[in-house]
Amino acid sequence: KQLFTTNVTQLERQAMLTFISGGARSGKSSFAENYALELFKKAGRNETLLYIATAERTDREMENRIARHIVERESIWDTIEAPLEVTRVLQTVKEQEVILLDCLTVWINNMLYKGKPDIELILEEVSKWIKLADDKQLQLIIVSNDVNEGIQSDNLFIHEYIYKLQKVHSLVTS
Repeated sequence: KQLFTTNVTQLERQAMLTFISGGARSGKSSFAENYALELFKKAGRNETLLYIATAERTDREMENRIARHIVERESIWDTIEAPLEVTRVLQTVKEQEVILLDCLTVWINNMLYKGKPDIELILEEVSKWIKLADDKQLQLIIVSNDVNEGIQSDNLFIHEYIYKLQKVHSLVTS
C-alpha cells in the first residue's frame, strides 16, 4: 500500500499508456516501478524491463542519486538515460515491451533549456511517443510531477512552465 496520493490514469488503446503523477518525493517513482514490474511479470517476459531516465548527471550529488536508483532496481531493469531523445529510444524498442519513462516534468525542463522550447514542438514529440506506443503495442508508463499545486509564484517563467506542463499532461491523458 502506498501512503501518498498519486493520480493513475490508464488509457486503453492498442497499447496501454499509464500516467502516474503526484507531488515531489511522494513515492510515485517507486509506485511506477512496482507497477511496471507487475505488468512485466504478468506478460511472462524473459527480457529486461526498460527504464527511460530523463534526469541528467549534472553534479556529484545527481551522479550518486542515479547510481543508487540503478542499484535499488532489480537486475531485470535496463536503464537508458535520455534527457531529450525519448522518441529515438522508443523507436528502437521491441514490440510489446514494458517501458517506464521517469520523468515527464524533468524532460520538459530539459526541452525548455536545451532542446525545443516551443510548446507545439514539445506536444509534437509527446504525440510521437503515444503513436509509437500504439504502433508497437507498448506498455508505456509515464511519471510526472504535480507542480501546479501549493503556493502560487509571481515568476513569469514558472507560470509559463506550469502552463506547458499542463498542456502536455492534457495530451497524455486525452
